[in-house]
Amino acid sequence: MKIHRHRNHTRRCAHCGLQFAVNPRLGKRHRFCTKRECAQASRRTARKKWLRKNGGKAYSLGTENNDRVRGWRQNHPQYWKKKGGSARSRSSEFTLTKELAAMMRYVALQDTIDTRLALEIGIISELSGAALQDTIAKEIRRLMLRGYAILRRKPVRSVK
Repeated sequence: MKIHRHRNHTRRCAHCGLQFAVNPRLGKRHRFCTKRECAQASRRTARKKWLRKNGGKAYSLGTENNDRVRGWRQNHPQYWKKKGGSARSRSSEFTLTKELAAMMRYVALQDTIDTRLALEIGIISELSGAALQDTIAKEIRRLMLRGYAILRRKPVRSVK
């Protein structure tokens, strides 16, 4: 097994010529420093390389290109529309009491975390497609309210 050591490797910028620290993830491809002028030069160079590789400005001109774009658009209708939320549907067969809703608004995600809940948070994140703490906290509150309603055997409307 090969052991990789993190090295502080420097290189001269291809635009300004000053030394800069190379990002180890980019390696040989990191040729420009982070200054604005150098970043712009990097983009110009990349564009020239792309144009040379893909037939220049003629790539987007002519009937051949128009046919290609029309065909792609026919095969991908409504590609520009945002996808809806999660695929699951929320049933509104439960109603929520005002007291319980008021209490649950002030329960922070950190207050509900224990070792057993880590698995539940992971499952909720996976099912809802959310990784942000606030979104997961709202989903936990909604599911807790639903659970309380089931345990009390009272119909409770779900909160969004």
